[in-house]
Amino acid sequence: MKLGRFNLADKSTLIYNLIVMLLLVLFSYRIPSWHRLILLNLSMIAVIVFLFARVTDRSPSVLRFLASFYPMFFFFGAYQQTERMNLIIFDQFLDPLFRRIEYGLFCTKPAIVLAERFPEWWVSEYMHFAYFSYYLLFPIMGIILYLRKDRGPFEEYMFTLCSSFYVYYLIFIALPVIGGESMGLPAAAGDGPFTRIMRVLYHNFEVGGGAFPSSHAGVAALLIVYAFRHLRRPMAWGYAVLCVSVMIATVYCRYHYAIDAISGALTGFALVFFWRRVYWARTESAG
Repeated sequence: MKLGRFNLADKSTLIYNLIVMLLLVLFSYRIPSWHRLILLNLSMIAVIVFLFARVTDRSPSVLRFLASFYPMFFFFGAYQQTERMNLIIFDQFLDPLFRRIEYGLFCTKPAIVLAERFPEWWVSEYMHFAYFSYYLLFPIMGIILYLRKDRGPFEEYMFTLCSSFYVYYLIFIALPVIGGESMGLPAAAGDGPFTRIMRVLYHNFEVGGGAFPSSHAGVAALLIVYAFRHLRRPMAWGYAVLCVSVMIATVYCRYHYAIDAISGALTGFALVFFWRRVYWARTESAG
């Protein structure tokens, strides 16, 4: 637990907000209401500097919990913000190019192949359940590690998770790709509870242009690594099954191209090992 100072997750979040603010200023002529976004990022910085960075082991337990987990609440807003900024470099979405790349690699549309090969109701329902489980898997991993006496793994996990998300968000801003939805495919088969839940969530909260690489697949890869490092084997294998299912579901449910999922998984594994090395290098130098 931090003792009234910035931990590495704080620093990662601050740096991301500063980078976004710089982009907002540099490309303000291409971003409607850019000054409002500046204020939102400044507010986030102020909350970290004047509230969360001052939390110590003697602070109330609720405040300690919020100081540890606030980035998970910030992820949603930061993700939504990328939609307002993702046409600053390119003036249109890059889906025609990505569809050509996908067809050149696979000579088909993998989303269609999966739909035709596995049309069963229960397959569709499981895939949507897996996609939905993503929103629970990374907070649950954080809570498991937070409740342990040794806070080192938790702080490493939060720094790695934050930094990985922020890398994806910056890529979304630079490379606007809508994903599988742009192919005009019909909705996934079935009308089970998780299929309906994901239909509501996707159409109300998903942003346009945040498809490549898939952050769902990337964070799923990160979770597999942490599951086998810090959880008991039965739970680790349960995480692995769900996380691999998330990767497949991104394509099956028509949310991503296959290249989005593959690039997401590969970058996810690469980022987790990179950020873990950064964490331990910074921790040892500080110690």
